[in-house]
Amino acid sequence: MTVPVLPPVVEIDGDTKKAVIDGLKQVIAAIKSAGKLAEGTSYQTQISHPDSLYEFIGIFTKNRDLVDSIVMAQDGSGPVRDDDKILNCGISLNQIQQLLVRTCARKAFEQDKVMETVIEKVTKKSFLFFTRTEEVEVSRPSSDPLEERKTREISRYMAFAWQLPLIDPLRKKLNYQQIMEIGDCLVALQTVKDIETVAKFDGATIKKARAAAGQEFKEVLANQPRAIAGIAIWNQEMYDFYRKLLGDHAWAFFAREPEFFNVVVALDKTTAKMLSYILCYISLDNLMELQRLNLDKIEVMVASLTQAFGADLPALLRNSNFGKEHLRKMVDNLLHMSQEKDKLLVSFGITCKSMVSSIQEWMVHQQHIG
Repeated sequence: MTVPVLPPVVEIDGDTKKAVIDGLKQVIAAIKSAGKLAEGTSYQTQISHPDSLYEFIGIFTKNRDLVDSIVMAQDGSGPVRDDDKILNCGISLNQIQQLLVRTCARKAFEQDKVMETVIEKVTKKSFLFFTRTEEVEVSRPSSDPLEERKTREISRYMAFAWQLPLIDPLRKKLNYQQIMEIGDCLVALQTVKDIETVAKFDGATIKKARAAAGQEFKEVLANQPRAIAGIAIWNQEMYDFYRKLLGDHAWAFFAREPEFFNVVVALDKTTAKMLSYILCYISLDNLMELQRLNLDKIEVMVASLTQAFGADLPALLRNSNFGKEHLRKMVDNLLHMSQEKDKLLVSFGITCKSMVSSIQEWMVHQQHIG
C-alpha cells in the first residue's frame, strides 16, 4: 500500500485567506445552485463538520465543470484539473484541502469538549456602596492539558479529505502517549480498523517498534499495523535480518502471534533463510514438527513439499491438522532415512508426489468440516 506523504504546512497571509474563503463561498453557491448541495449549506457548515466537508469535497471533485469559471489558474491557462497548480487565490487545490481539513479537525475537537459545572465566587454590588459575594454554578469546557496537546498533535497531521472520517476515531481510540509516539506517521493510518489495531498497543510497544523500523515505520502502519507487536520483540539486527530476508512479506511475518515468535527465536539464521517465506504462514505446530529435522533434511522437506503441492502449500502449512495427520509422519519417515542429501531429494520427492492425491482429498474434507 502506498504511504501518503504529508505536504508542507501551508502558511498564508490575510489577503490570501480572504481570497480563498471568497472563492470557496462562490464554489459552494454554484454547486448549490446546480442542486448538488442542500439549500442550507454554507462555508461555516462545511468547515465545522467533518462529514459535511467530506461530502462537499467529493461533490466538488465529481463536478468540477460546474465551477470552471471560478477555479482558475493564476497563470491564465484557464480552468484547473491539476490539484497542485496555483490558483488565482495564490495557492493550489491541494493546499486549500489541507487548510480546510486541518481547520475542520480543530473545530471538531473544540465542539466535542465536555462541559463541566464549577462553583465560582462572584462579587456583586448591592444597595449604595455595599458589595456581597455569592457562589454560583458556571458551565464551561473542561480543560485537560494532555487531551488538548493530543488534539493539537492530531491536527498537525491532517491534510487529506480521506482523513475526515478518521478525526473522531483518532481522538477517541488513541491516547496521548500513543499519539506522541506515532507522531508524523499518523498520516499512514488510513482506516478506522487500522486505528483500532494500533490502539491495542501501549505507547512503550509503539516506541520500541518505531525505533526498530526507523524510517519504515510509516510503511508498517500503512501495510500491516498488527506488525507492531512482532517488530517490538526483535532487536535492530534481527529486524533488519527478517526485513531483508522477506522483503514486503516481512509485514505478514511480524504480524504473527507472540507464541510463534517464541519458537522462531530459537531458529539460527541459516534455518530461517531456508524456510524464508514459509515463516509468514506456517502454523506454530507445523513449524515445531519441522524443527525436529536437521538443516539438510529441512531443505529436503521444503523442496519436496514445494515441488509436490505448489500453490496449495501455504494452505497446508497454515493448517495445524496437517501436521497432526500428515506432516508428523512425513518428518518421522525422513528422520529414519540415511541417504545423502542429493539422493534424499529424489527419493523423498517421489514419496511426497505419491501423497498428493490423498492429501488433496483430505484438504477438500477439511474445507467441508471447517
